[in-house]
Amino acid sequence: MAGLFKAAVLLGCLVAAAACSGPTLAEQKAQILDHKIHFEGLTIQAFMEAWGKPAYTHHERMQFYTLEDGNSIPRFRTPMGEPPQGWTMGIISEDSIFFGYPDRGELLGFANGRLVYREKVSADEVHAIGKTWAMEERFKTRLESPNVPSPPK
Repeated sequence: MAGLFKAAVLLGCLVAAAACSGPTLAEQKAQILDHKIHFEGLTIQAFMEAWGKPAYTHHERMQFYTLEDGNSIPRFRTPMGEPPQGWTMGIISEDSIFFGYPDRGELLGFANGRLVYREKVSADEVHAIGKTWAMEERFKTRLESPNVPSPPK
């Protein structure tokens, strides 16, 4: 889990460094600390530096439904077979990193190192989702685990 977390942070840093057109890291942190959280350029690194290490992290390829308000909802947060309210018919499908902050009641999702999903939920719900992520992590195959080396040929 620690290796996955380090890989997630490294990925976020690399993506943030490559995307020079957005706000600076200092500007991002100031926006987060001022509770001006939006979906235009906030990075993993900015949240890590502003809020600290999340209680839960999760990495997987995920489909997000894009919404009219700029937020995106990950597939695991929608009822099976039902589109979310406000869906624009757009879908993002990327390797994604999720953070769970029970003390803040926040679930965050990042695609390409940028914030695409934010949901305020109860601390109990964040803990329940974090436990689900931990269970899923235990049963991932070698192909689903990005940090597991391929077997020798």
